[in-house]
Formats: sequence, C-alpha cells, structure tokens
Amino acid sequence: MDKFFNIYRNLFERSIFFVILLLGISFGAQASTSSVNQDFFPERLLFYFGNNSSLLVRDYNTNRANLDKLDAMLREPEFSSTVDSIVISGGASLTGSFQVNTRLAHERAAALRTYIRWKHPGVYNDRISIRPVVFDWGILIDLIENDPLVPNRDEALSILNSSAGDQSKVTRIKQLGGGSTDTYLNKNYARYMRTATSVFFAHKEKPVEIQEPEIVVVQPEPVPAVVEEIVAAPEEVIAAPEKLPETTPVTLSPLPKTSRPLFALKTNLLFDVASALNLEVEVPIGQRWSVAAEGIFPWWLYEKKQYALEILNGNIEGRYWWGERSRRDQLTGWFTGVYAGGGYYDVEWKTKGYQGEFFSAGITGGFAHKIGRNLRMEYSLGIGYLTNKYREYTPQQCGVDGEWHLIKQGNGTSNWIGPTRAKVSLVWMINSGNNKK
Repeated sequence: MDKFFNIYRNLFERSIFFVILLLGISFGAQASTSSVNQDFFPERLLFYFGNNSSLLVRDYNTNRANLDKLDAMLREPEFSSTVDSIVISGGASLTGSFQVNTRLAHERAAALRTYIRWKHPGVYNDRISIRPVVFDWGILIDLIENDPLVPNRDEALSILNSSAGDQSKVTRIKQLGGGSTDTYLNKNYARYMRTATSVFFAHKEKPVEIQEPEIVVVQPEPVPAVVEEIVAAPEEVIAAPEKLPETTPVTLSPLPKTSRPLFALKTNLLFDVASALNLEVEVPIGQRWSVAAEGIFPWWLYEKKQYALEILNGNIEGRYWWGERSRRDQLTGWFTGVYAGGGYYDVEWKTKGYQGEFFSAGITGGFAHKIGRNLRMEYSLGIGYLTNKYREYTPQQCGVDGEWHLIKQGNGTSNWIGPTRAKVSLVWMINSGNNKK
C-alpha cells in the first residue's frame, strides 16, 4: 500500500478518535415508561456525583431510581403538559478550592441538562436553565440539625444560616474548631453535597373554574282544608343568583415550535481545518428520511507548484432518522445511512507526489443536535470499502525552460475496508418560514 494511502488511513483514524471524543455520552438503561399519577410528581429530584467528577453515573447512590422517575415524569402527558420550565442547580462539597467547586457545580448541572435534552428532546430544549448554586446549604443544614455528634454544631449552624456569602461561609467552617468541624463534615456528608443537582419544575397556572350559581325555588305553604277566610298563597320566591367571581385571564406559555427546514447547508470542520474546502446540502423527506449531496474541492498550489493539495470529490447519502419524531426538530437526533462517492486527487510534497482516482461506499451513523435557532452540530462516522488507483511521481524543473515537469515513478491499486469518512459538521438550516406546532 502506498504512502499516500497510509496517510489517508491515519487521517481517518485520528478523525474517528476525535468524533468519539465529542460523542462521549454516558448511556444508561432504558427508563420505565409506565404510567404515573399525580402523587408521583415531586417538585424536586436529587442526583449525585463522584468526588471531583461531573460524570452522571446511573448506578451511583440513588441516581438510578431518580433517573427512572425523571424519565417517567417527562414522558407522562399529564405532567409534561403542565410544565412551564425546568431549573437545574449544581452542587459541590466543601472539599477543594472555591474556584474548583464553582466549576464542578456548573459542569454537573450541565451534565444533567445534556441528559434531559438527549432523552427528552423537543419541548424541553429551550425551557431548561442552570442556576449558579455552588453549595446547597439547605442539605447540609438538615444533616447537621439531625446529627448531634457534629463538632461545634451550634456555631456551624449559625454560620450556615447567616447572610454571609458562600466563600465566606466555607472559610469560616474550615476554621471552626481548628478544622475539626470541616474534617467531620467532609468525611460524613461530602457525598450528599455533590448533587447535581437539584431539578425543580415550574408549573403553569391552571385557569379558574367558574361555578354555576345554584337556583333555589321556595315552594308555597299549603292552604288549610277548612278556613273562615281565604288566605292567598304566597308567591314563589326565587333566590337571587350570587355574583359571579371575577376571573383573571391566565396566559400559558406556548409550546416551542419545531422547525420545518427546506434544506440544510453543512461544512465538515475537520476538512476545513486542513484547508480542504467542502460543502454539503441535505434535504429532508418527511419526518424520518433525508438525502444529502457533498462536494470536496480544495485546489491549492503553494511555493511555485512544489506543494499541491488538489481534490475533487463528490458523495451522495441517504439517511434514516430514529426515535420519536413528533416532538423533535427535523434533521436532529440519531441517524444511519448509506453513501457512495468518488473523485480525483493530486497531492504533492516537495520531491514526491501522488495522483489518482478513488471510489468508496459504505454505511454511516451519527448524531445531530441544536446549538442555535437555525444552527446544528452533527457528528458522524462512515465504514465501508475504498479503492484507490494511484500514480507516483517526482517533480523536476527543466533547465531549458525553467518549467516543472512530473516524472512518473510507478503506479498501482490499493483497497481498504474499514473507516472511510469522519465528520464534525456545522449545519445551517434554511427554513420554509412556516413552522409546525
């Protein structure tokens, strides 16, 4: 196999590693999808993290039970229809510096937000916010109040219940009792303070129900059978209806709109970094299918033609998008596809160059997610077959006319089965202007 093809293979191996790094998402077991009732809807859920870690691990502490509960809640129409927004507050223990804990708290909250957006895309994407809370003092206060063995317990509670700032509270706790209080708290309660995170649910107001007034009819008293005088029966008395309560109009937050793009424009950032200009157009077909066409077209010559990067490559790909699509934007989520393409290249580096033609075909898989109103990021990897028909040459400058000439040294054909393409693409959605609610 020629040197060019080895370089080509190494490029893809490094690209694969880069894509896998960007796609490093922690996969857990599928959550229960059973129906839940109103008693199941708590206002707050807690999730825990390991020491100096922002990785959300399903089997750590009570995370599995709470993640299952969270998934069931967000899949329940009765619950999701009432949720206006979700607030996630990150947490950290007293161990380590204040700066490190601030960073960890934010990263832990962001990890849980990523999980929710991944498992429950669509309506929740734009309604999840992170609250900058480093220490959840309420958790620590409850623990200290129920533990009479805490050294300098009353002084610690006084510090934590004061109006001092977070950094000031941490400093004073560490100094309390010559460090004995801090040592005890970190040994016994640090794992409870490394929370993610508290997840709070803000619910929409329910419209006021108007009660119909009750109408009471008073029947007349019966007339005696024998009377000396005729007594007129009293008239029917109808109670006046009560004044209807004034109602306050309730404004509900509209559900976010899912975009219906006409097509998407993409560029592979991995190739852009290597100055290999490229452009891809993808057109959605319904909710689950799309077709894409890609062109790679760098045509560069450097330093009097001693360096060359000239590539003309075209590919076409059909994709299938997985998962529930009714509440997800088109061209987002997980996908698989098949592709085929080929092209021509001329690569030269000082004293050696390669020319040739190549063809490849295979399968692809990847993930795309929203980063802005009309922007996406897409990560994909292709595995298949590549054949390369190459010609090796050396450039020489003619002493007569001073022009450079290519002297053929050899030729051959190489074949490859394995990773053939890797992409980290920036995507710009071109929408129709009419959105699907």
